[in-house]
Amino acid sequence: MLRYSANAPISWDAFMSSARGAVSASDYKLLEAVSTGSYGGISDPFLRKWADMNASVSEAVNAQRRQKLGRPSEGGAVFLGYGEEKISNAVINAKNPLEAEMLLLAYQYEWLETEKGYDPFTKAAMLAYALELRILIRKDLFTVEKGNGEYKRLFDIVQRDIRME
Repeated sequence: MLRYSANAPISWDAFMSSARGAVSASDYKLLEAVSTGSYGGISDPFLRKWADMNASVSEAVNAQRRQKLGRPSEGGAVFLGYGEEKISNAVINAKNPLEAEMLLLAYQYEWLETEKGYDPFTKAAMLAYALELRILIRKDLFTVEKGNGEYKRLFDIVQRDIRME
């Protein structure tokens, strides 16, 4: 069982290694698509729905960014569901990029929890597990220590550049 509040229990390589031979070749190909994030040409309904949800959220956030920057919208009207509108508002109003990223990851995770269904032995459940694992692995990359270290590194570069001018 995966929990958003916990760390990823295994690495992606370990997961893929254990999946090899345990799932069909076509299911393994779907897991590889999850690994690369390339869903073009994938006809699986669950992954199509996942890709559509992410595209919708991305467009909602980008539309709000364009509006805040005073740029014209690209294309026609964007019709959002309640979830997409709520998360795009939260992301745009986040205090910093890390908070925005964490909001997006939590939204994606909750979407998967809702969409995967109750039968743990379906293809949707397998794909949801893989996607949730990818989210947890990404979430685990963000730590206060690494963030402070990166901030200090960038700040030192800016200070050095200012002194040179």
